[in-house]
Amino acid sequence: MESSREKGPIGTCAGATLIEVLVTLSILSIGLAGLSATQLKTLDYLRSVANQSRAVSGAADMAEQLRALIGEGRSPDAAITRWRTEIGASLPAGAAAVCIDGTPRDGSADAPSCDGAGLDWAIKIWWDDDRDGEPESMQVNTLRP
Repeated sequence: MESSREKGPIGTCAGATLIEVLVTLSILSIGLAGLSATQLKTLDYLRSVANQSRAVSGAADMAEQLRALIGEGRSPDAAITRWRTEIGASLPAGAAAVCIDGTPRDGSADAPSCDGAGLDWAIKIWWDDDRDGEPESMQVNTLRP
């Protein structure tokens, strides 16, 4: 005598269905897109910090040169010209000005607004931090020799 096994209804599946797989892939894709966006923002911030660091370093370098040249009674004009060229090459859309200015935090790359008032030298640096072609970020150091 043969014994027959009872089978379940036709169409039952053991395991994941196609819909479950698609939902899982959708969630995974959204997560990876968020991770990519975070990575891009991090790269933007790192680039911005690197530009800020170059500006601060450049301003400190010019301040030291000014102190040395003015202390020796020499004209800083040649050093300023050379330094401005270096700033233009090291920062995106970089521009710089060194002048005597009573209000050092004003002006723009096109018009540094050096009024010649006061005793302080202003070291102003502008650069393009958001890649729009216009220098809008500004670093200002002042120096009283």
